[in-house]
Amino acid sequence: MNDIFELSLLQLSTMIRQKELSPVDITDNMLNKIETQNNKNNAFITVMRETAMADAKKAEKDIVNGNNKGPLHGVPLALKDNISVKDVRCTNGSMVDESSISQNDAAIVKQLQQAGAIIIGKTNLDEYANHMVGKNKHYGTIQNPLHADYSVGGSSGGSAVSVAAHLAYGAIGTDTSGSVRVPAACCGIVGLKPTYNLLPVDGVTPLSWSLDHMGILSKDCQDLSVLFHALAPGAKQDTTYLPKPVHMNQLTIGIPETYFFEKLDKTVETKIREVIDLCVKNGAAIKKVNIPKVEQAAIVQEKVIGVEASYVHARELAEHKNQYEEENYEYFKHGATISHTEYIEALKIRERMSRDFQHMFNDIDILLTPTLPITAPKLTENKKTWGEDEEDILMTLSRYTGPFNVSGLPALQVPVGFDKNHLSIGLQIVGDLYSEEQLIAVGDWIHTKMI
Repeated sequence: MNDIFELSLLQLSTMIRQKELSPVDITDNMLNKIETQNNKNNAFITVMRETAMADAKKAEKDIVNGNNKGPLHGVPLALKDNISVKDVRCTNGSMVDESSISQNDAAIVKQLQQAGAIIIGKTNLDEYANHMVGKNKHYGTIQNPLHADYSVGGSSGGSAVSVAAHLAYGAIGTDTSGSVRVPAACCGIVGLKPTYNLLPVDGVTPLSWSLDHMGILSKDCQDLSVLFHALAPGAKQDTTYLPKPVHMNQLTIGIPETYFFEKLDKTVETKIREVIDLCVKNGAAIKKVNIPKVEQAAIVQEKVIGVEASYVHARELAEHKNQYEEENYEYFKHGATISHTEYIEALKIRERMSRDFQHMFNDIDILLTPTLPITAPKLTENKKTWGEDEEDILMTLSRYTGPFNVSGLPALQVPVGFDKNHLSIGLQIVGDLYSEEQLIAVGDWIHTKMI
């Protein structure tokens, strides 16, 4: 049965459609595997056995009767536990909402259900999707399948592990400053943050509504393409869901001159330079680009997330102080001290940065950066030292991903190699608004050549 767990979503979908595999058997065996392993890896908070098996039986009946809904029909997927599923608890990774039952399905859940997907469970996360290391004091630290001593990343750590550990064939997460791309990079899988507001966030517990994005995690870019086309507005369920061919000699690739290559481990930089050289050897044109004041993205995030998260949690903070993780309680309380002037100024900077980023794509097709300046940090590592400078590990993890939440541009993480500890090295591919198909196609080309 191990071979079936390790199938790609696309391979599984084909075998289901050809009636070589049963959605009921696949779902039952996957649920058994989750229940066996979850005490160790803490990937799931809630396993939805009863509803998943009922949905699998319905999917199998429909497929046998010739009513196939598309490539997700009968495929088990996982969902981050800040996304509402009707009549299922939505804990947000917090004791505050430990018994909270959702009254409605989130918009993204309705789309998955219409596509015939089987939602097998709700995945673990940093409390309220705030922080990026995969530690949850109530539901347990999520274990990195590549190396248990290292962080899984976050906040969509459980969703990433569900895919990387073959406990789901794809997963949905959320991304406010890198929360899909960071764990995807740490776990050696693919993660996409689409254009801001392209995928609906209705029914998702907000962290920061100005910066929150839905996100997709998958084993490879072909699976990502299937998932993206099932969820993107106006997408058609036919052969167009596969990545398009890439002609490198028709691409101009932007490489940042500053910021993204100023602080990063040598192993990461070497591998990213290998990718750039590979693209050049296959005909791509390289253009050095300067992104004005990109370092201000961190300031925007600090102010905007602080104010908006504080607003979201104001009542609960007053009523459930002792049930919050202490760091989050202090963070959300601090947000209330940020002035209206600081918040508005941050929004103005965001608007200016968005224009500057989009202007950059007048001269290039895609932008390449490292996803992270490091590979997954040790779970005990709270600071990162760069020469004489010391940096909080949360800043290190979000430094290269956060600017694209601020700009709202689509950004894709793909694994491109490993370090000496077999920890994954991630490449970030960024495009203009609504250029997800191009990103996936380029990501597929690079991933296939590098891994």
